Amino acid sequence: MKKRFKSLATWFFMALFIIALVGCFAKEEKQVANENKEVGEKIASLAFTWSPSSLDPHSEDSWEVMRSGTAETLIKLDEDLTPIPWLAKSWEQVDDRTWLFHLQENVTFHNGKVMDAKAVKNSLQRAIEKNQGTKDLLKIESIEVVSEAELKIETTEINAALISNLAAPGTIVVDVDSLDKVDSYPAFTGVYMIKQFNQDESLIVNRYEDYWGEKAKLAEVTIKFIADGNTRLMALQSGDVDGATDISVDNIEVLEKNDEFEVLTAKSLRTHLMMYNLESPIFKQLAIRKAVDSLIPRQEIMESVMKGQGTVAVGPFSPVLPFGQLNKTQEDVSFEQIMHQEGWTKGKDGLWEKNEKVFEATLLSFPQRPELTVMAEVIQSKLLEQGMKINIRQVENIDETLDNEEWDLAMYSMLTAHTGSPNFFLEVFFKSNSSSNKNHFASQQVDEMINELHQSTDTEKRNALAIQIQEEIGKEVPHSYIVYPNTVFAVNKKLKGFEAFSIEYYYNNANVDKE
Repeated sequence: MKKRFKSLATWFFMALFIIALVGCFAKEEKQVANENKEVGEKIASLAFTWSPSSLDPHSEDSWEVMRSGTAETLIKLDEDLTPIPWLAKSWEQVDDRTWLFHLQENVTFHNGKVMDAKAVKNSLQRAIEKNQGTKDLLKIESIEVVSEAELKIETTEINAALISNLAAPGTIVVDVDSLDKVDSYPAFTGVYMIKQFNQDESLIVNRYEDYWGEKAKLAEVTIKFIADGNTRLMALQSGDVDGATDISVDNIEVLEKNDEFEVLTAKSLRTHLMMYNLESPIFKQLAIRKAVDSLIPRQEIMESVMKGQGTVAVGPFSPVLPFGQLNKTQEDVSFEQIMHQEGWTKGKDGLWEKNEKVFEATLLSFPQRPELTVMAEVIQSKLLEQGMKINIRQVENIDETLDNEEWDLAMYSMLTAHTGSPNFFLEVFFKSNSSSNKNHFASQQVDEMINELHQSTDTEKRNALAIQIQEEIGKEVPHSYIVYPNTVFAVNKKLKGFEAFSIEYYYNNANVDKE
């Protein structure tokens, strides 16, 4: 009996030990699960400047789609603007006009469908059908599916910039079938997938758990679209957002005095400029464009408006680029000589007059980049001192206004080398048949030079030709280039990995994290 009792006791204590051990493991597993849950539920909120009207990746809103971290292209650009693999893991040039791309494997769209060569072909074909700018950049003759993971692209002519141009947001790869569904969002391949889009308000994205590469550190990011710079600043200061883009230089000092925030800057490839409408009754005269250009106080704007955050501009491209090495030349003729030669005389009120009409023009600006309006006010004041009356008009959508309304002058800001190549800006803004040629510039010689640029494969010759094109365009003064601004972001110091990049469309990415 004792033996049996002993045996039962032994088993009893062993059972207690096992239960305790299991309980210990369960407790530890639960603790690990809770920790993982805590890590997995980290969220952040960001304030972006521009609100997309849609999530169509092949529309003019492609940049905003790319910035959200939801979409990818075949090629990516690194910090030195060198093309590196993304959805294409490698590529090779077969002949002058033919390229073979080897695609990443095990990539799925956000709806679970496999990204293969056929899907990429469908996406690229839609991109060039929907967007003239993308069509002009890529110059694709045909796309052939070689295998599930191989795609062959033949161009209509030698296109030396094809690889870097395939990094442009307009070439985002999407499951084309997902764009036709009204009850779901577009299916991209990015590290985040779309959860909810509230037009003009916000875009909420979730980590895509089946992402083919390094997964996002955050489970969810809310991107708030706040056009006004002061409102973005207040949203950051109040804790409503963790980070904000395009901070006004006037607010840098305020933020730097607060230990909670960090200001992030980078030399950008952006140019702030003033556009002339070459069909405007006033500015269709080259001499008048030259006269106004000569009055713009670039150094004053650099110091007073930009607070030293940038460089005075002499052309469309920043001097950090090899094709941005231009020299600004000044003509000997004075401003007043130009005006008199064009038949203008000074009236009693000090304003220039011609045919009983005073010199009066409208200068457009927009709220998304507040420094442009301040620049417009400086220019307005300087021109008034010289007898030119300028009225500033604020518009919500600058591109729509330029396309659909009459205008004289317009402040504008452009990332002029967003693929690391001069082709995009020169093609889109100055090619006679470009739908994005906002100020109606036309030159057969420039058209021919741009075509030659597309076909030039020697880097040094391409850079030299790009400079020649800029010099030829500069003779007509379609723009007044003002400054190359620094990119300025600001974050709560708890937010990590949200950086100011020279290339402005990799904002929300896998490395963004929050303490």
